[in-house]
Amino acid sequence: MSIRSLLATSCFCALLIASPIAYSADEAAATGDEPSNVQLKGGVIKVDVQLNNLTDARLDISRVRKAIANLYDEVTRQQVTMTYSPNMVGTMVIMTPTPTFSGQFLQARSKCADASMSEIVPIIKLFKEEVDVAIEDNRRVDASAATIKQIEPLRDQAFKSVHSSFETLTQLEKLTSTSAYNNQAIATASKSLDKNMKDLDKNLKRAISILQKEAKSTKSTKSAKS
Repeated sequence: MSIRSLLATSCFCALLIASPIAYSADEAAATGDEPSNVQLKGGVIKVDVQLNNLTDARLDISRVRKAIANLYDEVTRQQVTMTYSPNMVGTMVIMTPTPTFSGQFLQARSKCADASMSEIVPIIKLFKEEVDVAIEDNRRVDASAATIKQIEPLRDQAFKSVHSSFETLTQLEKLTSTSAYNNQAIATASKSLDKNMKDLDKNLKRAISILQKEAKSTKSTKSAKS
């Protein structure tokens, strides 16, 4: 997992389920920072939200889902046998081979399972850490009332998806901590984790759309006033 990926994930959590970073006027003056911003009541400065970070986070979710798929494929491998079906072509008989998968699952290869888990674990744990902080601080999206009304349900759904993902991850870590893999249990947990990530990605996609509309509306209002 690259540093860029971890930072993008952190930005996703901060933007989707927490308020944008804010600085007091005194802090800005002390540091000499002059960000492009909007002055709010009480001297608080709202820093513009960067939607590119949300897009990067969706790419990270895509990578995690690929790693989950690889883990699932690894633990659901079966013995391949070939069956041959005769086909008449004129006066000739051609035997057409057809592969079939049957029997018990093959023993998963630990190196492959470990490689998949090394991609899955860091990003799921970072999601969980960021969500816990957001809940503890009771953070909310800093936007218009109409946007907040649309974002809040996505926020709640994101919390549920992340917490459920972390619980499933904990199960997967236990199941893959020994070479005596329970293939069926790992496969079931992998499918559950993928569903949570898929739901989270849908919420993120909707949040991006809502925030883009908010940004477009704000720019249109500023242009009209100028």
